[in-house]
Amino acid sequence: MNYPKITFVGLYVWIALSMLTVYPVMGQTTFTESAAAYNLNMGGGKDGGHAWADYDLDGDFDLVVNTNGRGYLMRNDGGGFTDVTSSLAPDFTSGSLERTALFVDFNNDGYPDIFRNRHNDVRIYLQDPATNRFGNGTGGTAPNQRFTSLADGMNTEGAGALDYDGDGDLDIFIDNHNYGIDILQNDGNGNFTHVTRKADSPNPPYNVADPTTWPLGLVQDATDGDYGSATDFNDDGWVDIVVRKRNQVDLFTNLGGTFQNGVNIDDANNSNKGSVAFYDFDNDGDFDLFWTENGINQIHRNNGDGTWTGLGAATGIPINFSGQIEGLACGDVDNDGDIDIFLTGSSTSKLYLNQINNGGGAMSFIDSGLTFNANPGEGCTFIDVDNDGDLDLYVNRSGPNRLYINQLGALSRPNHLYINIIEDRDAFGLINTEERFGVGATSKILDCDGNVISGTREVNGGYGHGTQETGVIHFGLPSGPLVPIVVEVAYPRTTGGRVVVRRQLRPIDFNNGSINIVDVFPDSANQPPTATDDSATTLEDTPVTLDPLVDNGNGADTDPEGQPLELLSVTQPANGTSVLNGDGTVTYTPDPGFFGSDSFTYTIRDNAICTFTSEQDTATIFITVYRDNDNDGIDDRSDLDDDNDGIPDALENDCGPDISGFDAHWPLENSTNDNSGNGYNLQAGSVGYSNESVHGLSSASFNGVSNYLQYSDGTFLNQKITNFSYAFWIKPNNLIGIQTLLDEGGGTNGVAIRLNGNILENAIREGGAGSQMSTSSFTFPNDGQWHHIAFTYDNGTVIMYLDGVASTAINTGFGTLAAHGSAHSFGRSSGDAFGQGTGNYFGGLMVEILHYPIVLSQSDINNLIYGTCDEDGDGVANTIDLDSDNDGVYDAVEAGHTQGHTAGVISGPYGNNGWANAVETLPESGIANYTLLNTDTTGNPDFLDTDSDGDGCSDANEAYADANADGGDNDYYGTGNPPVINANGSVAGALYPIPADADSSGTFDFHEAGAAPVISVQPFDSQACLGCSVIFFVTVSNADAYQWQVFNGSSWVDLTDMGIYSGTTTNTLSLTNITTTENGNRYRVILDSQSFICANTISNIAVLTVQVNTVITNRRITYRVNKN
Repeated sequence: MNYPKITFVGLYVWIALSMLTVYPVMGQTTFTESAAAYNLNMGGGKDGGHAWADYDLDGDFDLVVNTNGRGYLMRNDGGGFTDVTSSLAPDFTSGSLERTALFVDFNNDGYPDIFRNRHNDVRIYLQDPATNRFGNGTGGTAPNQRFTSLADGMNTEGAGALDYDGDGDLDIFIDNHNYGIDILQNDGNGNFTHVTRKADSPNPPYNVADPTTWPLGLVQDATDGDYGSATDFNDDGWVDIVVRKRNQVDLFTNLGGTFQNGVNIDDANNSNKGSVAFYDFDNDGDFDLFWTENGINQIHRNNGDGTWTGLGAATGIPINFSGQIEGLACGDVDNDGDIDIFLTGSSTSKLYLNQINNGGGAMSFIDSGLTFNANPGEGCTFIDVDNDGDLDLYVNRSGPNRLYINQLGALSRPNHLYINIIEDRDAFGLINTEERFGVGATSKILDCDGNVISGTREVNGGYGHGTQETGVIHFGLPSGPLVPIVVEVAYPRTTGGRVVVRRQLRPIDFNNGSINIVDVFPDSANQPPTATDDSATTLEDTPVTLDPLVDNGNGADTDPEGQPLELLSVTQPANGTSVLNGDGTVTYTPDPGFFGSDSFTYTIRDNAICTFTSEQDTATIFITVYRDNDNDGIDDRSDLDDDNDGIPDALENDCGPDISGFDAHWPLENSTNDNSGNGYNLQAGSVGYSNESVHGLSSASFNGVSNYLQYSDGTFLNQKITNFSYAFWIKPNNLIGIQTLLDEGGGTNGVAIRLNGNILENAIREGGAGSQMSTSSFTFPNDGQWHHIAFTYDNGTVIMYLDGVASTAINTGFGTLAAHGSAHSFGRSSGDAFGQGTGNYFGGLMVEILHYPIVLSQSDINNLIYGTCDEDGDGVANTIDLDSDNDGVYDAVEAGHTQGHTAGVISGPYGNNGWANAVETLPESGIANYTLLNTDTTGNPDFLDTDSDGDGCSDANEAYADANADGGDNDYYGTGNPPVINANGSVAGALYPIPADADSSGTFDFHEAGAAPVISVQPFDSQACLGCSVIFFVTVSNADAYQWQVFNGSSWVDLTDMGIYSGTTTNTLSLTNITTTENGNRYRVILDSQSFICANTISNIAVLTVQVNTVITNRRITYRVNKN
């Protein structure tokens, strides 16, 4: 057997392969006549049909049968039928309404009603849901409506139910034989009006030769007319009408409530009432037509362009039979996925098997060779009476009716799917549990690529020879029930449009123990999945990979039908790249050096196994890239020491609020005072303090039981206000229960922020509980770390921030927030915007609370989080600056913790708090084991002080033992204000050696205050004789280096111990064997202190006078003075 192309996907490959063994090629079937066993062998003459519906809603199909005498209402009892005509439909016992039977819900109450007719009598019975009686719909058994005449003549034969005008209720078309085609329009309650009188012509007067004059476009004259069908033969959603006419148009196309003069098929003689039915005989997805006629019984192929081609005997079905063909039934009797045809008439009953799925090609049929009734047959239908998955055959005929039970083999019987197409739209009055068959709907079965497996079927409102099938459509499955298929159902079009439902399923999954049956509703269409926004965090320069389908803080992506989901695509973020990985995850890589908020979208689809029916949804992935300046794996938000210099950020960033414009600032450093200068002090003594802080030296500690902070002066934080912002840090002890963080105002007007378990949420009110609004909430991290919260109010537009990540903005519509008289509280509610009373205490730490009468921007909030204190003004914040005062000495050296470092960064290990274990009392304690060095005990600590010892000599000069290391222009190393720096804040031209310790005292010179030498006794002028000796000396303090100099007439020259000089580097200069050359020499001494490189002391100048030897003469005797 040939199978249509099926695409097996994933897991289903092996299922499909195994299926080929379990469900082999479909075989020939046989039928067993069993009407008597089911009590359906009603006798008498017949000239028409029957109809099936579940009138008592017990899950099986009941039957209305017309005869030339009485009618029958037969209740299905699940194995046999009971005649309930006399009790539930006694009016059936008279009237000889032998022609068409319709069994549909006319008044949309969920219970099928009945239409029956003869040439001059039309009766419409509404069912009473309470008693199941058929009549007026409220318990009476007389017809609710009866037509015994029509305006332009009456000779009714075929009829059908359809919603021709798209208003949600079922109207009726009637073939009125030689009087044309009439419409009975439903008012929605099951009451009908004849609306196709000639007098209703839209272009009067009516003229049979002018279709523009036909009421609703339907002709009101014909030579003959018999049975027809209500079928949407062009599948546009508007149910059309076809009636076997002679010398007249047969196909009328519904254009949305009016009909278009269409196509004339074969003529129909009055002597052959015949049948007509639409089925997709070639499985190409559109309706073809079978027409019975004297000598021309044939299929008309739908060409898809509004034209039809009669195929004659080429299909394998003779066009001419002995006698007339009256009855026609179509269905897939062998479950092979194509439509077979049963024909019955005055002397012929034949079943022809479609060979499209058996190697015969399109439109090829063979005679089954089976023998059926010999008596003349009339209306016939296929129905699964025994509920075993194959179609049985019921035939109205002269004499006892026949029921042929299909004996399809056990291996082929499971290869089916019943589709119960249900209409339940509230707009049609089908409210609560009320529902009816989706009359006029079409359906087909496709594979996962959209190829037709089993062609178009319909929920027919009347066809054949006065018959109506059940509202449940049967499909044979050529590839068995295990292979995934796509069920497509198109509901009739209404004024609201057309609903098309596609569902991917495995038929076997809908087995109810007997048959495979799936219910389809208008809202059964594959619903799109729900993609939820995701959040992820990563560190600067660090990729992050996530699965968007799982819960990433906002719930997992879901599909209403539970179908598998597939990640289809991602967009590109502004500040990085996103890559869709082969395993369905997404990797986001931030741009080098980027930190902050980024986002991109992703699209998912459901039905990943059968993408033909997939629906899509898109959501956003929000990425927060946390700065990790020191690359220690701890983001700066949680890192107590962002540059790993051993100095906590709380101290490096303790320069006051980073964003100006605040009108209240509560640092909460061992005080509840307001540091803004406005005097808005919170009440004192109501909280404790902790030396753990993310900002400054301490934080406020709330016990979660009784303490809180409050401010109220009737004006500040109580007045109406248009723009304002809050910012603060918290570290909760736990995430249990409700913990109020901020309560401004009260239950009428105001704002509140709180932790509700692990949910950070806010509320805004202006006018009481009915006005309450809120931004989106955050899942608060349960990590025991500090987190920053901010809240902005911009003329009614509110945003909340957690660690710099913004919530969705909400426009409250309040504009200026009205005045609110309740006292303002931190750490407790006292009648708040959530409607809470007093209580809900916060337990944990809080610090650095700010109030602004302006709206902070995203960048403002980032600066509050990450800090902008920059002591040396070089553009690198202290928290990430390895040389915060640009003195050429690393902060790690100036801090005083004496720990080893590499280029200013302390050698690890580092804990989860980002602070080196070596500088904590215990790892992760967050408490320093040293005191930050402040050598001169005034002003800034040493790492922010360019003259740490306060001796007037810059740290740069003292550390480098170079009086000009600071360039002389300022105290920074080198020149410039600031000097050229590296990215980490260090001075580009500095070598950062171990600082000088000139006196080897173990204390760096810049930590050891020094001073220039002081001379208490200056050198003085001296006289000496030729060849004599002389000394010059000074008395000094604080000097440890001497250099005597002589002036050579143009400059001062250092003396060395040679020739006549000695003691040139001591406090005493000695000269021996003086000559006349030294006469008038000028001497001085330069004094230095090794602990004070910045300045020396120069003594006064001392002058040497050399005197010539003295000679004494007396007469002729000369005396020379001894030189000693």
